[in-house]
Amino acid sequence: MQNRVMQQLKFNRWHERQLLLSFAWLLSCLMCGFLFVAIIELVGVNFSGIFSILSIFVLYLIGIAIIELFRRFWMRFSFAQLCANSATCSSCGTYGLFEVRVGAWPIYARCQKCDHQWVIGQHQERN
Repeated sequence: MQNRVMQQLKFNRWHERQLLLSFAWLLSCLMCGFLFVAIIELVGVNFSGIFSILSIFVLYLIGIAIIELFRRFWMRFSFAQLCANSATCSSCGTYGLFEVRVGAWPIYARCQKCDHQWVIGQHQERN
């Protein structure tokens, strides 16, 4: 979505989409965690040799994936919450009634009530 041509979305829909994507990362993280525990349960401590080394290597890779998936969840979730905290028009005080122009970065907002424009997450007006 961020690599496409600039799109106009209402803030509520954009914020909802960001939260859904962040929780998809969290769900993937939990699934990897269940896989991690299942492999430990299946392999146990009775095996030795190459199978034990291979299972430890797979567990290591899954552990790295869990950390990365949780990091992606947290970054997207905290960014969406940061944007929600700065979703009030400084000109008229309206909350969430604006369109956002989504590009790579930054995210520009335009109030539908008073046409005031600003950058989400910053307190500067767009020139």
